[in-house]
Amino acid sequence: MKIKMKIRPGVAVEFVLALLMLLVFSGCQKVINVDLNEAAPHIVIEGLINDQRGPYTVTISKSGSYFNQPVLQMVSGAQVIITDSFGTLDSLKEISPGVYLTSKTRGISGRTYSLKVVSENQEYDGSSTIQSHVDIDSLTLVKSTSQRLDLGGNNRNPNHVEIHCFFKDPVEKNFYRLKVFKNDSINTQSYRLYDDQYTNGEESELRVAFATVGDTFRLELLSLDQSTYEYYRTLSDLLFTNPIFGSTPANPNNNLNNGALGYFGACAVSTRTIIITQAMINAVK
Repeated sequence: MKIKMKIRPGVAVEFVLALLMLLVFSGCQKVINVDLNEAAPHIVIEGLINDQRGPYTVTISKSGSYFNQPVLQMVSGAQVIITDSFGTLDSLKEISPGVYLTSKTRGISGRTYSLKVVSENQEYDGSSTIQSHVDIDSLTLVKSTSQRLDLGGNNRNPNHVEIHCFFKDPVEKNFYRLKVFKNDSINTQSYRLYDDQYTNGEESELRVAFATVGDTFRLELLSLDQSTYEYYRTLSDLLFTNPIFGSTPANPNNNLNNGALGYFGACAVSTRTIIITQAMINAVK
């Protein structure tokens, strides 16, 4: 008995192509070796000065390869100098391998700080300015207007109450980073960056986190100059780029020359702390 199979023309083409692909891949196996050149190590400089009491540190290391990133190689024996726009010169002392400590530098709003690092006969420079100090006026609990699904049976905040941060933005161009510590822990992948494009000179309100009874929240509002803001912004973009479907690996924008990675920044910092109680939650209308 013969069985006749009717196949539509379009389906026939797809069937033939699928059969050919099956034959090719089942009959031929070839190992393809991709030559991935490992990038040469780059110097990595990380330093941040703020308007709080010092001393401040500058850390110097070398980057690892893309596929093999062991513990960073710290760079010792570098000459590290910070000068400010008032002429103060500070030669930093190496207190542990790759970690250099200031002794004279004071972080003051309005001053520009310049960094010079000399290592292995190469010089690297960068500069940053501390912007106006912006105080956090208050931390207030506000009824959430968004829906939130608590997973894991967390019912400590059944009313969906949020913490909001209020401050007065100066009449000038400002850039901010809001750091939120919950019980002294911080989400290092959340950079919470803002600029005052739409709120210049106005009272500003930022949503911080959902309030949970018994937790302590500490907020740091960092007033950044544009170069430091751009470093954090591009770093955040890279962290949230899918390495499989995104673009090729890149480095965030920074204010260091001569191919150095990392950043040298200066900022003003305002800090506030709030401990969430049930009475505070109940008082929110």
